[in-house]
Amino acid sequence: MNRRILAVTLLLTLIILTGTGLIMYFTPFQKRIASIHTVFALLFMLAILFHMVNNKLPMKNYLIGKRLARFKKFQVPLIILVIVLLTTGLYHEVPVLNSLYSYGNALRNQQAGKSEENFNYQIIEVDKALGNHRISVELKKGAAFQYPLFAIWAEDTLGNYIETLYISRVIASSTFDYGVKEGDEWKASTKRRPEALPRWSHQRGILASDGLYVPIDNPIDLDGVSGATPTSNFIVNVKSDMNSHSDFKIFLEVNQSYDWNNYYSKDKFPNDKIYSGDGKVGQPSLVYEAIVNQEELISKSHKIMKLIGHGHHSGKDGTLYKDLSQITTAKNIIDRIILTIE
Repeated sequence: MNRRILAVTLLLTLIILTGTGLIMYFTPFQKRIASIHTVFALLFMLAILFHMVNNKLPMKNYLIGKRLARFKKFQVPLIILVIVLLTTGLYHEVPVLNSLYSYGNALRNQQAGKSEENFNYQIIEVDKALGNHRISVELKKGAAFQYPLFAIWAEDTLGNYIETLYISRVIASSTFDYGVKEGDEWKASTKRRPEALPRWSHQRGILASDGLYVPIDNPIDLDGVSGATPTSNFIVNVKSDMNSHSDFKIFLEVNQSYDWNNYYSKDKFPNDKIYSGDGKVGQPSLVYEAIVNQEELISKSHKIMKLIGHGHHSGKDGTLYKDLSQITTAKNIIDRIILTIE
C-alpha cells in the first residue's frame, strides 16, 4: 500500500479516535460519538495491519534485531511486561490503576444526574449440609436499613411450618451483646423480644419455659442455622430437602428497632407492657414471601420475594396483618430480595 496514503490515514484516524475518546471520557454516552469511535477504531486497526506489512523488516529489527546494544535488547521485553501488568491490573480493578476510569465515570454520571453504587455482599454459608436443593436468599438493603433482625423459613402451601433456614443469633439465643450497661461498659444479657419476629416465632410454634414463643439458649432445631445479623447487603446460602412437599413457600421476616413513625409512635400503646416497656420497638415486623412450585425444582429458578404483610406490633400473636397503610419507612429497610433455588 502507498506509504503516503497509509501515513495520512493513520494520522487522521488517530486524531478522530483521540477526539471521540476524549468526548466519551468527559461526557455522558452518545450513540453517534460511540459509532464514529468504533468505525474509526476498526479502520485504524486495518491501517496498522498494512503498516506492519509494509515495514516487516524494520519491525523485525525493532523486536529481535541482533545489532542492538546490550541494554536496548531489553527494551521490547520490558515494554511487553509493562503492558501485560497494566492490562492485568486494570482487568482486576486494582484501585490505583482503576482510578482514572472511576474519575471519568463519576464525571459522566454527575452530568447525567446519576450516581454509581457498589453493592458488596456479605456471603453467609449456613452450616447445614443435608438437603437436595440449594436455597439462596439475596437481600439488597434499602435507604432505611439500620441493623435489623431477620428470620428466613419455609412452610407448605397450607401454612404449616417446615423449618428455619436462617435466624439472627440474638433471637435464637435471646442473648444480646449490648444487653445491659454496667458503668461505662455494655455486657451481654438475656433479653426477651417477642415483638421482634412474631410471625416466624408463632409459626415455629414452640413455647419456651417462660411461655413465650421466642426461643432461648439456641435450641436444637436452630443449631446450625443461626448466625450474626448481617450489617449490609447479604446472601444466605443453605441446603434443604423439599421433595416431600408438592409446593412450598419461603418467608423472610425483618424488624428494626427505634423506627417509630406518626402512627407507631413511642406512646401509641401505653397499656401494652411489651411495646411501651423497653423502648426497642417501632414499626412492626414486615413479612416477605415467595411461592415455589415443585416443577421449578427441576432446574435453577429465581423469584422476587414480595411484601405481603406485617406482624403484631408487640408480638402477642402470629397473625399476618395485610394492611400496610400505616407502615412508612420500614418499607425502605429492604430494597429487594431475590430467592434462588436449584
